[in-house]
Amino acid sequence: MQKEVCMSKILISGCGITFPGERPTWLKILRLCKLDIVDRSGPAISNYLILNQLIEEVQQRAYTHVICQLTLMGKLDVELHEDNRFLMETDSVRNFEYRGYWPSSASTDHEYKKIWQKYLYSPTLERQDIALKLEHLALLCSSKNVALHVIQGYDTGFDDYNIYDDYLSSSTYKYHDFNDSNTVPCRQFQLEIATKINREFLHLNLPLEKFRE
Repeated sequence: MQKEVCMSKILISGCGITFPGERPTWLKILRLCKLDIVDRSGPAISNYLILNQLIEEVQQRAYTHVICQLTLMGKLDVELHEDNRFLMETDSVRNFEYRGYWPSSASTDHEYKKIWQKYLYSPTLERQDIALKLEHLALLCSSKNVALHVIQGYDTGFDDYNIYDDYLSSSTYKYHDFNDSNTVPCRQFQLEIATKINREFLHLNLPLEKFRE
């Protein structure tokens, strides 16, 4: 049974697949449907920031729904200060700031990042961190009667489905914009994501069909 849009307050976080920046993402489509959305997504941010922001928000404010879009493992969000800002400013792709952090993603422009990736990154610890925070987020949402939906943007091993692999095999991939090493799915597929999330989780009366025109 579909519910009325006005009854919902939705918290969302994720990486560039979700972030409503320059490209028309599924979050932007849901906003055009007049949903009350608090957006904590960000371009190229890691699972650490995605989960931390969701947990903090649910602890502090009231929501009806939470959507957590997991991203690739192996990303590094660097807290910026005067001694490391040059890393962000001289990066060929990830030369932007998000809430005081440099979402360096998989950047290897700098020797410092290459050393971290090759010698210092601990995938077992990151996987454990994701699992524990997902469990904590689920318990927190349950205690506040908040519906939680977790969806993988990329394959993290926490579910069989992920958005990006689905995109690669979809008929809409022919519309993909390859400029500037872009990996964000095209508008046509973003509408499919919005439709899937509403059908499987939100169950709201949304005018999504009008975006197909």
